[in-house]
Amino acid sequence: MTNKGEFPDSLYGLSDPQCEALVLDRLSWRKFVGLALTESVPDETTLVRFRQRLIEHDLHLKLLALVNEQLVTQGLIVREVTLVDATLVQAARRAPTKGSHGGGDADADYTVKAGQPHYGYKAHVAADRQHTLIRKADLISASVHDSQRFEAVVDGDEQVVTADKAYDSEARGQWLKRRGVVNGILRRARRGKCLRAADQMMNRALSAIRSGIENIFGHWKRSLGYRRVRYVGWARNRRELEFTCVVWNLKRWVNVQGS
Repeated sequence: MTNKGEFPDSLYGLSDPQCEALVLDRLSWRKFVGLALTESVPDETTLVRFRQRLIEHDLHLKLLALVNEQLVTQGLIVREVTLVDATLVQAARRAPTKGSHGGGDADADYTVKAGQPHYGYKAHVAADRQHTLIRKADLISASVHDSQRFEAVVDGDEQVVTADKAYDSEARGQWLKRRGVVNGILRRARRGKCLRAADQMMNRALSAIRSGIENIFGHWKRSLGYRRVRYVGWARNRRELEFTCVVWNLKRWVNVQGS
């Protein structure tokens, strides 16, 4: 269960004790994690130790890439159009009160969205448009602007990259040009200048393409409970994001093959 027990946790939003109990109770779960009927089910601390070992060996940053190697060989990641966006995720602890010492999460931070304060993290994602498979992901405190993590999640081996206006800058356009990637980032008006009619029309067309990434975030929050992180600290929550991405890609893999 040390190598597969994490996926039921992530897929169904289970705690470690719940995962242990269900493997004990269900033959299908026992089969999935590779335990014979004569074998005992490891207790919940096995999962805790396994997760910690992933971090100690930096494997929590490599799991998605290992899965994606198989997706590439299957021809499911085609590298034509990459979609980029970020979503807010609440911290596991309440924000510290003003003037207090301690409490909260030292790696989380504040931001404001739609006039509402948010305390936690941002999950940044780059996904292949063809099958909405996640290529890369990153986690950072909520206060860091979306555009600051663009280069961290974009490989530069695709034909086109599209993202919302928050990512638009001349420097980013040059970064994409040097790599031979078409800049499909929505254009924003510059100070004292209105968008040209052609740019407005292009933005509408690109918005329809870019919106496909919202399916990922919607599924995370509705089905996986990924509105709030489980842990305190960046490393543990970065590991959780990696598993969340892997679960999404595995589900998409099954769905695409069955279609």
